[in-house]
Amino acid sequence: MTSDERHRRMDAARVRAELSVQDLWLRYVALGGTGDAFDVDGFLQGLVPLEAFQQDVLAQTLNEALEDGYRSYRISLSSPALDHAGDERLSRIIDAFLDGRPPDPRTGSEPPAADPT
Repeated sequence: MTSDERHRRMDAARVRAELSVQDLWLRYVALGGTGDAFDVDGFLQGLVPLEAFQQDVLAQTLNEALEDGYRSYRISLSSPALDHAGDERLSRIIDAFLDGRPPDPRTGSEPPAADPT
């Protein structure tokens, strides 16, 4: 991809993500970008070059913004949530191991205490 195509695609992604240049710049800086808002705006317009690493930070910023935007439009599934009935049994088994006593693998509870008589 040429430099000319890259800045045009990034600006199109910014518009698609519904970000102002200032919002994009804030996200870019949060990910470690070192350019100022004028550098970012100038790059998006094809007027100012950015180092390859800074372009990658800007690309990652845009990718995350697009993903955030599309995630909000996801449709939930109609199938019911998984039953978590086994969680209690697993919790008892873990607690038994942490307390140093072997659990009964069939029930997840601790085995009966030995008769002291």
